[in-house]
Amino acid sequence: MIRRVLVLLVASVGSAASAGAATLQTETRMGQLEATLETARETLIEIRRDIHRHPEVSGEEERTAGIVAEYLQGLDLEVTTGVGGHGVVGVLRGGRPGLVVSYRADMDAVYDDSHDPVSFRSETAGVRHICGHDIHTTVGLGVARALASIRDDLPGTVKFIFQPAEENLQGAAAMIDDGVLENPAPRAIFAVHSAPFEVGQVGAIEGLALPGLDRVTVTVTGDGDVATTARAYVSVINGVRTVGPPGSSDGVESPEEFIWSRASAGHDRSNPGRWVVQGFVKASSEEAYAAAKQSIRDGIEAATPPGAEYHLDHRDRVLPDMINDPELVRGSLMALRRAVGEDGLVVVTSAVPYFGEDFAFYQQRIPGAMYWLGVSNSEKGTVGMPHSPGFVADEESIVTGARAMSAVLLDYLERHR
Repeated sequence: MIRRVLVLLVASVGSAASAGAATLQTETRMGQLEATLETARETLIEIRRDIHRHPEVSGEEERTAGIVAEYLQGLDLEVTTGVGGHGVVGVLRGGRPGLVVSYRADMDAVYDDSHDPVSFRSETAGVRHICGHDIHTTVGLGVARALASIRDDLPGTVKFIFQPAEENLQGAAAMIDDGVLENPAPRAIFAVHSAPFEVGQVGAIEGLALPGLDRVTVTVTGDGDVATTARAYVSVINGVRTVGPPGSSDGVESPEEFIWSRASAGHDRSNPGRWVVQGFVKASSEEAYAAAKQSIRDGIEAATPPGAEYHLDHRDRVLPDMINDPELVRGSLMALRRAVGEDGLVVVTSAVPYFGEDFAFYQQRIPGAMYWLGVSNSEKGTVGMPHSPGFVADEESIVTGARAMSAVLLDYLERHR
């Protein structure tokens, strides 16, 4: 009996010593990653400002892709360009055996002619980074820089995906079609997206994070007032909302159940007698999508006056729901706490109604998780609400995001050896 107790005691001490050594090793690696990012801070900020000054819309990201490729080559990664358009892939092979994990960052900007409220404002008329993709790109470069600094001690491989054409929802599918999830094939994929949390914070959500997208197209013809009819259809589609736009009184918080819709109308230039209504619908559940679909059909039928004819094309989920893999998210929380602190981690429980993300296409193929990266700074009076005219992202978020995602990727590789 005494012998058995001694054996158990020795085993327990050995296990505790092993756990303590692993914890110390993790802390040592995180210290190396953080030191590397601090050294790279000013360079990363300058890269972000350069990309911000020279924004490129979906499908035109040639200059940005060149910056990314050159930086990754400087880290001695295996770099492939021209993937799915202007996509760039960098493969970092660690010195220790392990799995393959992937990290994705998007690169494109949007058309926007509002005033750019930063000193390094856009030099391309009518185009701006107001969704934070310049931040996302730079965070991805920071993660690559940090993990490359511990390459010899890295267990496994990290595949960095720098994606074009997210805003027009074509880039992810194009890169997948070009084989971005093959050779080597990642077991999981991670990403961040700018959010109006305070800088220094990272939000994590399991399950539905962003709703998908139904596309609604209504073609209107006839002898009646086609233009007025088309505008009535717009009102019908917009009227199925159960939440308002960001910042409105009924859209301040993200409800667990919602429908969000938006539509616009214009005449067909090739046929002035025909008007086309384009709209989309987002919802929190299949039941909500079905209710919205039926409401639109009934409303358009009721709004059609004598002399007008319409053709309704309602396409379900042209963009899939973005669903974060629960196991990935739960498994990453300890690493996130180590990286940003207990106060820096925000556990989010409701999906955001207003936006969509083609990151969802990757998640249909492999487990994936996207985190919300805080970019607002209330002390400075700046708010990082994506796609708002006054969007400003605090640059401290670059280091925060790179530190957090480096910790998540390293932790995933360590736990899945």
